[in-house]
Amino acid sequence: MTLSAWLLPLFLLAVLCLLLAGLLRRRSGLPEGEIVYADAGGDARVLVSQRYGLRGKPDYLLEEGPGRVIPVELKSGLIPRSGRPHRSHVMQLAVYFLLVEEVLHKDVAYGLVRYKNGSLRIENTDRLREELLDVIEEMRAVLADDDAPRNHNQASRCRACSMAYACDERLA
Repeated sequence: MTLSAWLLPLFLLAVLCLLLAGLLRRRSGLPEGEIVYADAGGDARVLVSQRYGLRGKPDYLLEEGPGRVIPVELKSGLIPRSGRPHRSHVMQLAVYFLLVEEVLHKDVAYGLVRYKNGSLRIENTDRLREELLDVIEEMRAVLADDDAPRNHNQASRCRACSMAYACDERLA
């Protein structure tokens, strides 16, 4: 078989792979950009803010352009019926906004919460940052008082809690 006879099938295979990759990317709901950080497997570096005493590992960081990063948080459930993300998901992304800006020195305009059936975009605003800092202050006050009551009635959440061994309010 001649070289030219090999080139056409290889070229067609390459084109097919590119088309398939584009289709999978669009179906993922993720914007264009290079993945610069991934913790989907759980082995990525922990981002630590000394200033705020926060630590976190976003599922993905996509670089949208020079110095601009998009945190992506994967969730196993569906988009809430309200069409709005849960407050805890928004606060989790807000922590990642802060960590990326402080630790990686990258700009973050927005982030994504990726559910099974789509993605919700969360803008990184001054108002959201203020709300996050208020939540952090509230949490520290509760911890300082040594009085953090259970805030749910779901036995499955209690079973999965890392503090269940020390909790006198556990359900499971």
